Amino acid sequence: MIYFKLFLMFFKLCAFAFGGGYVMIPSLIKASEANHWATAAELTDVIAIAGMSPGPVAVNAAVGYGYKVAGFPGAAASFLGIALPCAIIVILVATFFFKVYSHPKVQGALYGLRPVITGIIIYAAISIALKNNIIIAAQDKLIFKGVYLSIFDYNILEVKSIIISIISFVILLTTKISPVFLILGAGILGVLIF
Repeated sequence: MIYFKLFLMFFKLCAFAFGGGYVMIPSLIKASEANHWATAAELTDVIAIAGMSPGPVAVNAAVGYGYKVAGFPGAAASFLGIALPCAIIVILVATFFFKVYSHPKVQGALYGLRPVITGIIIYAAISIALKNNIIIAAQDKLIFKGVYLSIFDYNILEVKSIIISIISFVILLTTKISPVFLILGAGILGVLIF
């Protein structure tokens, strides 16, 4: 039964998460919490390993998560769940998309999706930071509920983690270093600092 649940969970995630593997993270967090299959820390580990492994993040995360939950059969069920909707959607979309791609309404829709995808990815990052106590809720209120956020308030931010995040972000913006090396470097820093 757990294999079918994993298959169905990833089938739904893949069928409705547009914008890449990181976009499915908020939904994966909610599904994981609902099923009590993985803690926030375990899910963060799976996502980190998926991000630095070769191949699509969504597939890597599905396989890693499935393996964590139910071993090799769970990994296989999760892989099928994540791969099948992609195959179906690509075949269906490819049959007519190139005929309508240059239409102004289609271009407008695609342009409108860009900021939403960015927002979903930012939401995923904040959710992971909250669940791993990198950003901590202040006075029983989430920090982004209102305008309240002070980077100097040590009760809200885990400063060392935030500094590593900012440095990684700046390095990604200003250099051509692969994210894999940043993830490895941050892991080494984490061992040394924490």
